Formats: sequence, structure tokens, C-alpha cells
Amino acid sequence: MTVTLTEKLDELCTQVAQMLNKDSVDADTPIAELGVDSLNIVEVILICEQIYPGVMNPENLVFDEHTTLREMDQQLLENSVEF
Repeated sequence: MTVTLTEKLDELCTQVAQMLNKDSVDADTPIAELGVDSLNIVEVILICEQIYPGVMNPENLVFDEHTTLREMDQQLLENSVEF
């Protein structure tokens, strides 16, 4: 089964919402405003590793409290060998 780019972002939003015990999250809201803090950023990283398994050079990724899930998705896709 082929996963589309939109499906990856949708899956990221779904899993982050589940982690935060929310019904949904907006892909364009900074992660700090979603409720992601330093304690659960590791969970977000693990979620990303599952959804985007072909990421090369993870040191090129730049995420902070102002980063949105859409921006994370774009960086992960740009650094992926799968796309």
C-alpha cells in the first residue's frame, strides 16, 4: 500500500492528538501551543520515527516550540530517502 504525503501528515496529527488526549490537533498550530512540552517531545520524536522511517541526516532537522506539525512533516519529507 502506498501512503500519500497528506496521509503522513494526517497520521502525525492523529498520533500527536492521541498522545495529548485530544480529539484532534491543528497541523498549523505551534507544538508548544498544542501542549507538547519537554517531557513528551521524546514521544513526538518516536511517533515521527514510525511515520517517517527513511529520514537521513536527522541532525538537519530543526524543531522548537514554534514549529508546527506541518513544518515538521515538510522537514521530515525533505530529509527522507523515501520521497
